[in-house]
Amino acid sequence: MDERLLLVRKLLSEGDVAGARKEAERIDDPYWRSYALRWVAEALAGEPERALEVAQSIEEPSIQDETLRSLAYIFSKNEKFKEAIETARKIKNQFLRKKALRAVSNFLAKAIAMKGVELRLSDLRLDERDLEDLKPLPYGIVYKDGKLMPGSVLHRIKGEVAGGVLDRSEEGPKRGPPKPKFEIKDSRPEEYVVDYIEKLLEKGELEDAERLARGLPEPFRSYYLEEIGVRLLEAGDEVRAEEMFRELEVSDVLGALLARRHLDSPERVLKYLEKTHNPATRLMVAYEVTKKRGIDPDFLRNVLIWAADEWKRGRILKFLAFEMLREAKKTGNDELRKTARNLFELGKQLEWSSA
Repeated sequence: MDERLLLVRKLLSEGDVAGARKEAERIDDPYWRSYALRWVAEALAGEPERALEVAQSIEEPSIQDETLRSLAYIFSKNEKFKEAIETARKIKNQFLRKKALRAVSNFLAKAIAMKGVELRLSDLRLDERDLEDLKPLPYGIVYKDGKLMPGSVLHRIKGEVAGGVLDRSEEGPKRGPPKPKFEIKDSRPEEYVVDYIEKLLEKGELEDAERLARGLPEPFRSYYLEEIGVRLLEAGDEVRAEEMFRELEVSDVLGALLARRHLDSPERVLKYLEKTHNPATRLMVAYEVTKKRGIDPDFLRNVLIWAADEWKRGRILKFLAFEMLREAKKTGNDELRKTARNLFELGKQLEWSSA
């Protein structure tokens, strides 16, 4: 880990966001640079345009998506719903994008219910397209005649929306308002649990978050266990992070992070990559190992296992070689230039062998 990460944290704690960004951009390793820029973007959440500009400069795709999800959550929590939706739309990972939009719709529902009034989309700086992204709306919120309105009873002590709808009919004899009716079959309690887990993660209360996550249905259970594993790894608890990794069937994020910590051991890297199914992530790890250790044909063949034939593997290796050559020229690293040339030759051999 680059020592500048600690300096970035220190500067952010002192309120020097500009200084923190400068230090973050000086970090050589693209992964840790991306992580430092995530902290900077989150620190700028009060200024959505600047926060988004930093977030979109993040190189690592998975960290950029996580940063955008985090910003969408913060924006919607601060009732900046237009900014939150536009941020969520930029997330490339489909699952994370849906999750971010669900958080936005939940905060929107809570804001409307707390106010207890009808709000036009224009009052929220939203339009019909925005609303489509937020559907299905949370239970208890109704959209009608260009307005969003509460259709549920609000428990104001906890700020939660209950699934009961009041009968507002004026027909019949005058009498006291009827008690709300609760439609249990339509409720989705896991959404409330997910919101609570998010809050626990924000506070760093990982043990409580883990207990709740284990009770969720898939894919939420695995998603949050992996997120907790990532947080444990960030906190330096690699043993617990490994335990979490072993429980997962698929682990694109945590598996890649653990692999990056053991680039000197290709056998161990392959163990982590067994659960990493994202080709781009596997490719990134292959690049890092090759850059550090040189050419290992067997290792590369195992990492590129999704490639159907030798021709395709050869094309992928040549692509990696060009990327490595670009980095070698940029840094003036002659050893890396040599590795890039050897990697290109290996890719060419594989292509020819399939002819």
